[in-house]
Amino acid sequence: MEKKTLKTIGLITFIFSLLVFSGGVMGFAMKNSIPSLVAGSFFGLSLLYSSIKTMAFHRWGLVTTFILLLILDSFFSYRFLTTQKFFPAGAMLLLTTLVVVIQIFQLRKLKHLAKN
Repeated sequence: MEKKTLKTIGLITFIFSLLVFSGGVMGFAMKNSIPSLVAGSFFGLSLLYSSIKTMAFHRWGLVTTFILLLILDSFFSYRFLTTQKFFPAGAMLLLTTLVVVIQIFQLRKLKHLAKN
């Protein structure tokens, strides 16, 4: 069961990493935003790598995933508060927060398994 939970967390992160990467590319294509391309590429590829490591049962992949997600959540919170625009900052804030919450619930399963 523990392996299934880690694979689920890794898969969620994998899908989210593709979304972050494609969002950066879209920001560049639509607004010619190089910072969007660089940040989207960095975070998207970093999350992709950490998702693969999480699915391979490396604990540091899981820790790296959460650090990256918290950084993204902070960044999108700041952007949403300063721009007051739902797209893209508000939408990404909601998605990032959703991914964090889902993964916390998945980790709680691991905690309950460790107690039994």
